[in-house]
Amino acid sequence: MLVLMRRSPAGFLLLLAGLCFAQPNPSHYIEIKLSPGIISERVFIRYILAGDDFGDWVQPRSGVSSYFISTTHEGRQATRIKALLYAPGCAIQTLDLSVSASTNPQYSFICQPLPNISITGTLTGIDRLYNRDIKLQTRYVARWAESFFELGPHILTAVPVGEAASVEPGGRFRLSVPDLSQDVLAGAPNLPGELQIWAIDKTSNQIAAELILSRPESLKTRMAGLKIQSEYPAELIFGFCAADYRRPHDAFGFAFRQDDTLACER
Repeated sequence: MLVLMRRSPAGFLLLLAGLCFAQPNPSHYIEIKLSPGIISERVFIRYILAGDDFGDWVQPRSGVSSYFISTTHEGRQATRIKALLYAPGCAIQTLDLSVSASTNPQYSFICQPLPNISITGTLTGIDRLYNRDIKLQTRYVARWAESFFELGPHILTAVPVGEAASVEPGGRFRLSVPDLSQDVLAGAPNLPGELQIWAIDKTSNQIAAELILSRPESLKTRMAGLKIQSEYPAELIFGFCAADYRRPHDAFGFAFRQDDTLACER
């Protein structure tokens, strides 16, 4: 059965028998097959084709078993595709494949399970957020992805990880996140990365602030994120920097690096 979804600037999205095309029904593509148990609407796929200088992402869809990504860029067949893939409960994966007009390769995204750990903390100065009703979302910032994708240093790849959590009265919160120290990529000492915690306005779904670790300082990265650890102290103290949510594509996992944060509470 063929289902036509609402037209977007890129054209129609086609869903066919549980399959999802990230581009209008392409003639040349790579198929990313999801292993059983992976929830398709929570899959994160960031990719770039050879010859592109920015790349794209797959818009998640529910109830699909495969994602199809066109390997044609600006009317020409690309020679290579690189991608970063993530699904909740699974380790991060990358693929780097040669592609051609004569083949439509397949890649099986097989979940490599990761356990969860907890981050508990207190957000100070929460009244400075003007009593906005917020939720917290953790992102893994893969700084090594800049060199993997061969992108400039001004573009970050940020992967939403863990479940969103509410902030209790007094600023206390508890987050459940994957143990990325056991992830072959995220846990590698030579592949820089960090966790960032963002406050999201529940009403507008816009970014309200980035949490900044105050104590202990030893767990703070150079860019004010949280170091990857197998466990965290029972109580972490965070301030925040009000964030400019207008940064392009931030909600989709990658953003232009900017030094335009607003007032900070530490």
